[in-house]
Amino acid sequence: MNVAYLEMIGGASGNMLLGAFVDAGVEVSLLERALRTIPVDGWSIECRRVEKRGIAATYFDFVVPGEDHHAHEHANRPRAHGRHLDEVLAIVERSGLSAAQKARASAIYVRLAEAEAKVHGTTAERIHFHEVGAVDAILDVAGTCVALDALAVERLYCSAFPVGRGSIDMEHGRYPNPPPATAELLRAAPTYDAGIPGEMVTTTGAAILTALVANPGERPAMRAARIGYGAGRSDFAVPNVLRASIGTLQAEAGAGDDSAGEVAVLETNIDDMSPQHFELAIERVLAAGAYDVWLAPVTMKKLRPGVIFGAVAPLALEGAVAHAMLAETTSLGVRVRRERRYTVPRAIEEVATPLGTVRVKTATLDGQRRRTLEYDDVVRIARESGRPIGEIAARLEEFVSPS
Repeated sequence: MNVAYLEMIGGASGNMLLGAFVDAGVEVSLLERALRTIPVDGWSIECRRVEKRGIAATYFDFVVPGEDHHAHEHANRPRAHGRHLDEVLAIVERSGLSAAQKARASAIYVRLAEAEAKVHGTTAERIHFHEVGAVDAILDVAGTCVALDALAVERLYCSAFPVGRGSIDMEHGRYPNPPPATAELLRAAPTYDAGIPGEMVTTTGAAILTALVANPGERPAMRAARIGYGAGRSDFAVPNVLRASIGTLQAEAGAGDDSAGEVAVLETNIDDMSPQHFELAIERVLAAGAYDVWLAPVTMKKLRPGVIFGAVAPLALEGAVAHAMLAETTSLGVRVRRERRYTVPRAIEEVATPLGTVRVKTATLDGQRRRTLEYDDVVRIARESGRPIGEIAARLEEFVSPS
């Protein structure tokens, strides 16, 4: 399993996360291609190498005229036009991001809206985002989801959150550090007094990490293949950088540890839903990040026939998958448990064939390789050519069989 450990040496923000991922190997051109599909205009990318107290790092930021916030204090940036949650979710949905990227980004914004709602004594739907509803914050969230996919990260870990001292100037005035929404997001997460005057964890950074990290403060036993440093805008007594270590869990890199593949298993019993509705429900639960989804027949109370709607998901996306199951079915509750699984190392590559480019999954066990065509690509080519799927599959197999 590919994992990332994010170490908040000098804090965390959306642009620090992206800087660390770029420093770890994500191509800026790949990020820009994906983010240009988001229906917001007028932005450009600033990316350069900097040094923070002797540590070389990548500074990455989105430059948006009218929303410029290169000065550290919120009060020094012009007022941004706010957006409601449904507007932000609609922007994400209209983009060309993958279904999994959209699900991750939406989960981050839902979590953020719920925190803002609690602080302001209202509902998530009525929250009017200001700083975090700006174009650069939308791009920070979406860019993080794209970068995690580019690095093939399946599970995210992070250090405890450093908290600065003093107060912070924001849209509605001066607030304690951390400001209320950030404090709400960090509730139940491990924090510590960094002894540094100034904001160390931004609201966007807190939303991303607390939405995607199952157990903040937990450092995994891992073997890092890549390490990247993302720089912030400030100059503290400590290096204002976030370190991203990308690699594999040590248990999976070795052998014999049955804790290597822990996942969330979610289930709910349903006896009052039209069978026709399950197709879209399954599609959207998979889009929320589930590895697999299934239906199994069961006899329920009063001898009613029903189904168990189940899913397996990464721990970091347990909440997003549960939300999708509740939203797309008549269920009023989803039960969750954690289980271990053994996995075979795998990779997906694109292969050019005379029939078109197809994705091929390669699994390796004991030095032996198994290669499997991605079914969706086989179906796509069969539909485009009008030829039988069996014929297309057999033809493509000639080009992807193990060498």
